[in-house]
Amino acid sequence: MLHPLPDDLLKLPHRREVPFARLTTLGVGGVCHWLFEPTTEAEASQFVRTCHREGLEFRVLGGGSNLVVLGDVTAPVLRLRLPFAVECHGTEMTAPASHGHIALAEAAAQAGLSGLEWASGIPGSLGGAIRMNAGAYGHEWVQVLIRYRFLTPEGELIEKAPEPGEFQYRKSWFGREHVVLSATASLVEGDPARIRAQVAEYRGRRGTSQPLSKRNAGCIFKNPPGASAGRLIDAAGLKGMRVGDAEVSVEHGNFLVNLGHARAEDFAELMAQVRDQVRATHGVELEPEVEIWR
Repeated sequence: MLHPLPDDLLKLPHRREVPFARLTTLGVGGVCHWLFEPTTEAEASQFVRTCHREGLEFRVLGGGSNLVVLGDVTAPVLRLRLPFAVECHGTEMTAPASHGHIALAEAAAQAGLSGLEWASGIPGSLGGAIRMNAGAYGHEWVQVLIRYRFLTPEGELIEKAPEPGEFQYRKSWFGREHVVLSATASLVEGDPARIRAQVAEYRGRRGTSQPLSKRNAGCIFKNPPGASAGRLIDAAGLKGMRVGDAEVSVEHGNFLVNLGHARAEDFAELMAQVRDQVRATHGVELEPEVEIWR
């Protein structure tokens, strides 16, 4: 049974009973019973402060990539709907957390700013990319991040520069109830045509090596130190393994894809089988890169 939420929370923009299949790039999951979608930082702060006052746990949803939802979620879910305004001051670019990550990389290229070309094929939102310190091709967000704004679990707004140790390989210090609001990257001036060509090259690499035509959540497992999760999975002979309509991609072993009608439990079972087989074959314990909601 769902417990009633306080009236001041219900005054904020929200929707009821939204399937996670419509909210995630993987296209599976149960039902999001309470989806709150603030359109301003003030509304986001009110949501967090109210949840803290009432002792309500909540979850933060970005663009729905890098996420596997295994069942219904009764806790309030926050998904920012801030205006997609990108500000450039010299070589610094600032954007709201809800801005599309790929679109931000393309905006930098259009502005003749280099430093985000590697991000041009990584889906999801900027906020999610900051939370997980997203990266590709030897680059990651902490290399260009100079400021970020966020809400504490109590609803306090803080703006700060990153400090040593806050961002590591595919993770950050943020807890579940921290809410990233915006981020500023320090880029460098460059030739727009050359930057766009680099963006096209990176996107082309992804298009030929990753299953972009099928629903997926991105890389499922972190690369172990000195190794590639995809190569370990491939060497274990797991490409093409299926549980229902969940499949280990034949294009890239570290992607699990939805062939059309996969269920959340299919992905849970397939992830467990892949980890077991890699452990048995290589003696390596794979750690999920995706966030898992149960």
